[in-house]
Amino acid sequence: MRSPRGFLAAIGFLLALPIAVLCQVLFGSGSGVVVHLALALGSVLLSFAVFDFKLPGWMNWIGCVSAAALGAIFLLQGVALLIHSDSLTYVAYQVLGQWPEGLFPALLILWFVAMLVFDSQGKMRILGFGAMSIVVGFEVYRYTLAYLGTSLEAQPQMSRLLLLLPFVWLLFESRKKPEDVAPQMRSSSDVAPSGG
Repeated sequence: MRSPRGFLAAIGFLLALPIAVLCQVLFGSGSGVVVHLALALGSVLLSFAVFDFKLPGWMNWIGCVSAAALGAIFLLQGVALLIHSDSLTYVAYQVLGQWPEGLFPALLILWFVAMLVFDSQGKMRILGFGAMSIVVGFEVYRYTLAYLGTSLEAQPQMSRLLLLLPFVWLLFESRKKPEDVAPQMRSSSDVAPSGG
């Protein structure tokens, strides 16, 4: 497998909502805590997984720092929901949940676009192009709404599920076998000399 950490990070992001819904159905509460903790775990795994991909070093560091910061924000938000602390809730949601929680996903989208450009190949590149086109279009729409003074909160919440598309792509990209990523070239010593 090309990136076990990337694979697990994608699983963490993609299963966060179904596990939260299951928790709500079974226990009647706790879905907010579960979703934030699953997103925190996925973010931390992604912060390490970015180095499994062949991108420029500075771009991988942008991905790493952005994912780690998101993981910290999600963890604080989950803990705030769990312990019901007013001061922690204020910091987690009103301070960190405003522009920082908007900035870091945008930087992660930039990392995903760089992965598409620099490291994806074949069918996975086509899947990545489709996923990232939709996500970048959604981000442009979101910033246009903000510019026009309309909040994304006024839009259907289901549209936010589009932000999971890069993780569907990451799931498949991470599962690639190493030989699928970079076909081995035969060296000149492996080639039989032509002629007599």
